[in-house]
Amino acid sequence: MSNLKQLTAVGCLGLSVLLTACSDDNDSKSSSQKDKPLELTILHTNDHHSYFEGQSFDLDLEIDANQPGKESVRVDLGGFPRIASAIGEYRDDNTLVLNSGELNGTLYFSLFKGELDFKVFNEIGLDAYELGNHEFDEGDAHLANLLTQVDFPILASNVRPTAKSPLYGSDIQPYVIKEIDNQLVGIIGVLKSEKTRESSMVSDDVVFDDEIESVRNYVNELQGKSVNKIIVLSHLGYEFDLVLAENVTDIDVIVGGDTHDTLDSTGELAGMGITVDGGYPTIIQNPNQEPVYIVQAWEYAKGLGHLRVSFDENGKVTNATGNLELLVGDQFQVKDQDGQWAVADTNQTAAIEQAIGGLTTIRQMAEDQKILDLIAPYKAELEAYKQQSLGSVTEPMPFTRIPTNFAPGEKPTGSYAAQVVADAFLTYLPKADVAIQNAGGVRAPLEDGNFTVADAYTILPFSNTVVTIDMTGADIVQVLNEALDYAQGISASTGAFPYSSNLRYDVTLNAKAGTGIRNVDVRDPATGNWSPIDPQATYTVATNSFTALGKDGYVTFGKVREANPESFEESDVAYAVPLIEYFRDELPDNILPPLDPDTYSLKSVTTATP
Repeated sequence: MSNLKQLTAVGCLGLSVLLTACSDDNDSKSSSQKDKPLELTILHTNDHHSYFEGQSFDLDLEIDANQPGKESVRVDLGGFPRIASAIGEYRDDNTLVLNSGELNGTLYFSLFKGELDFKVFNEIGLDAYELGNHEFDEGDAHLANLLTQVDFPILASNVRPTAKSPLYGSDIQPYVIKEIDNQLVGIIGVLKSEKTRESSMVSDDVVFDDEIESVRNYVNELQGKSVNKIIVLSHLGYEFDLVLAENVTDIDVIVGGDTHDTLDSTGELAGMGITVDGGYPTIIQNPNQEPVYIVQAWEYAKGLGHLRVSFDENGKVTNATGNLELLVGDQFQVKDQDGQWAVADTNQTAAIEQAIGGLTTIRQMAEDQKILDLIAPYKAELEAYKQQSLGSVTEPMPFTRIPTNFAPGEKPTGSYAAQVVADAFLTYLPKADVAIQNAGGVRAPLEDGNFTVADAYTILPFSNTVVTIDMTGADIVQVLNEALDYAQGISASTGAFPYSSNLRYDVTLNAKAGTGIRNVDVRDPATGNWSPIDPQATYTVATNSFTALGKDGYVTFGKVREANPESFEESDVAYAVPLIEYFRDELPDNILPPLDPDTYSLKSVTTATP
């Protein structure tokens, strides 16, 4: 744990609270606090999405001096046991350990609803935690209960629960003030408002203030308390952080999250095959033409951000350096002569360790035993749960990718399994109007009889996530036709064939490009009525992260996202989770009924004559 002093007072608002709520008696430095230079270390993580353990990951490394060039090495990357070890190694009295928020995304959250997340952070000893939008995914009451379990400050300056919300009275603070080496450092939290309102289960009884105005107001309030070193702990996203820095004076550092950006100024991460989104730190000039230093630490507990900041006696930053550190274990795999992954031998391991030793952005790190022990019972329960029954399937749901001909009123053909997955996506994401799933993303049928968690992962084995894209009806018709064309084209990628939920259409195989899917209808979920899709109307489409990139022929998904990044939203929920929760929480008596032809995405299938 850090020895930092968190300023508190007894009696403010009737309870012991942070300095933020106290009277003017606490609004200035004590006579013992002298203005002087300060060296500060910030260790930070963001967007872990309930990933706790290390993950298999491939890095490009130079490991053979006799054979110039890089070779792919499979490592065990990240995880909170390694992050905790690194924090323990770096932490001293001049260190802040910060997290920019975001729960939900793995089966750990589906089962334990954030309990393990905050137990891990309690053990690590965070100095501050900013709420993410997914913290509200289970509603106000659940989050309020979670917040009673934390031992660290929870921040969100622009979140104001009203008296009607169970979150009213929760210990959500706009900021916290830390005393470090007899100096005051303020940390302001801020959350992306619209995304939280639209994409979580937060109630209307929680008010969200403007992000920039909230930060500006609390910067001024902190300055009134003689705080001249200010950090913003942000869950706004990298691009929004840049805007915040440009528009608000007297912010020194922004520690960000939400957009999972990888920042690096060494060039090493790009050399290892990782996409880099900006410099670490990214430097933006504020309205007074003073630098603001922006950092973020990727995603899913893959690494730890490590920023060293020097302040002068006036609280101005004179230097800020650091980098994202990827933390790996001591077991490696390389490809053998047949191109198959194999455990690295002694010589290969030595060469890999030598290569890692020469890099700044990757370190071997042992796992912290306390965190391993904390996770262990939850992991055991999760593994046992994977074998448990979620329910039953009344009749087989095949996963035939390309349907054969059938007329309206006849028994449909095609991938019933992909239809079920699309239905699960739509149910899981309340914002979505329709869902589209590529046939090849479903790798097994749903057999009749018992259905287990393991079955869900067999059906959806990929490391995809679920996303939403706002697009017009015309774009939806176009992307459906693109997928059909790609499924039948020279690529022979039959897995591109589109199935959907709340959409249905007639299909003509081997039709002229762009014409094979027609008569597209959309279903009103409130009434169950179908009507022709409106080409000009905007719909929110749920799909998987693979097709959302424009892959598998779904080109328009990628184009819409590129033209309007705000139209795209990553849920960060693992691919199989919606299917698991669909069986467990949505189906009456946990029974999947036979396919309903009236809601099936294919109205008919014909084949064009040459």
